[in-house]
Amino acid sequence: MPPSRRKSCLACVQSKRKCDKGFPKCRRCVTRKTDCDYNARYVELWRQASESSNRNESGTLAESLAEPLAENVPSSDWQLQRSPTPPGAVILNDGMFDIGNTIFDIPSISSDDFFDPAIIEEIVSQQEHVATEPMLPDAALQARVEFAAKRLAMIPKTFAEQGQTMFIHRLLFQDKSPPALQDALSACALYSMKNAQNQALVFRNLEHRRQQLIAGTDPMIVSKLDLLSALQALLLYQLISLFDGNIRLRAQAEADEPILMMWAAHLKSRMRQVLPSLPSPTEPSDRLQVTFADWQQWLVEESIRRTVITAFMLKGVYGFLKLGFDSVPDLRISFTAQAALWNSQSELGWRRACSEKEVLEIQVTHWDQVIARAKPSDLEELGVLIMAMLKGVDAAGRWLGQGYVSRYGLGGSDWCSL
Repeated sequence: MPPSRRKSCLACVQSKRKCDKGFPKCRRCVTRKTDCDYNARYVELWRQASESSNRNESGTLAESLAEPLAENVPSSDWQLQRSPTPPGAVILNDGMFDIGNTIFDIPSISSDDFFDPAIIEEIVSQQEHVATEPMLPDAALQARVEFAAKRLAMIPKTFAEQGQTMFIHRLLFQDKSPPALQDALSACALYSMKNAQNQALVFRNLEHRRQQLIAGTDPMIVSKLDLLSALQALLLYQLISLFDGNIRLRAQAEADEPILMMWAAHLKSRMRQVLPSLPSPTEPSDRLQVTFADWQQWLVEESIRRTVITAFMLKGVYGFLKLGFDSVPDLRISFTAQAALWNSQSELGWRRACSEKEVLEIQVTHWDQVIARAKPSDLEELGVLIMAMLKGVDAAGRWLGQGYVSRYGLGGSDWCSL
């Protein structure tokens, strides 16, 4: 009989499943062949972060976000929208959303070829069969997820080349670059030069930096800015490891996913939520007044929101590629979609953009209402990614127009055929 004081393992806590607290592994983890971690500190941190996040979203905020994304979707559940379920389609049960850490045996492939549609098809075909009811195929949804995976996989290289991504702003850390992001930048730069001769060295460097980051980060005691940089660094490591094609890297990334999500939940509980001003029927042209007068403060809060969104997006995209369905995270959160604001490289430029452009403070659950005021030039990578996931790759390409399609990788026949 297990000791009465032992708490549930982290895997069971995260998936909200009952844990029999067996030692050294609970029965559920033995069955699923996953790591069984009884580290009380991380289990308790996950609970506290989740509870705190839920408390912050209650009351007025919860009411303001009450509009569901689509019919029959609970307002408390934010997800990258699925296509409507056709008549007779299987109804998903809770077990389907319990994503474990099983590894699908994928051969190592080059980053240039990874997102060739034929290779994606091969990856999906090599997934381990999961004991669930059969699901009807959804080619349109598959295309959305593959597009998102392709764009997410490019982020580490973008960070190495530009020092900025859709969730990392280079000027936020210009005065004092945190060690976590310095290490991540080095790892991304080294990874971008990976070849058959130096691959082992690149992977060892990545593993060393990942271990140092996790061992040296306690989300309960680090500052909000340090937790942000740590989460951003871990996200970069996860993006490399999940989409490289190396089996060992992928297995480690799957094992680290609970830590990534715990950090994201904890950081989400500490952010300042900015409620968007939705246009009233009588004044559709009203512009949102900027909430943060200080540019640095805005950069911190906007970076947090974008980083948390990306973490949940990565979990959903990878889960769908691996199992054929995605989990449904509760991510009632908004972000500033205006490209001119996020791409500003000075306070003067940011203030000018605030006065001259639509700020586009977007809740995903109110996407259509806000995006109606936007032009294709107003969106950057994150906004385009979310639009493609919500509306479809082809629909996003039509809305953006030919001038922006190639910029975001929407121009290929592989993505525009659905």
